[in-house]
Amino acid sequence: MLLEVIIALTVFAVTVAGLASVLHSSLDSANALRRSAAIRRGMEAVLIEARLKPKREEMAITAADPVLGMEYRSTLDEVKWTNRKGEPVRGMYILRVEARDSRAAAGRATEPTDVAEVYVYRP
Repeated sequence: MLLEVIIALTVFAVTVAGLASVLHSSLDSANALRRSAAIRRGMEAVLIEARLKPKREEMAITAADPVLGMEYRSTLDEVKWTNRKGEPVRGMYILRVEARDSRAAAGRATEPTDVAEVYVYRP
């Protein structure tokens, strides 16, 4: 009888430890997804703000999110396109926003965490 109780408690302890591990992993995944969604929302906000600027020179902006520890930077690059007649299309740009971790070691260039792009026509 005592041996059966010890075996039952051992099985229960192993099961609880496994469930705790699964719960911890699922919470980590949920937090990572929540952070990723917040970063995408920040990038979208910077894209919208930059796109609404009246002048091309004003579209390059930098914004920081101290809560997430992210820095958003927008750049504007001209697109080299030609029409059917072979003439260059002027005024077409790619507005790009890069999200970088601002908590990384200072002075070191870090790879962007995420990048978003949109085409903008400004003749």
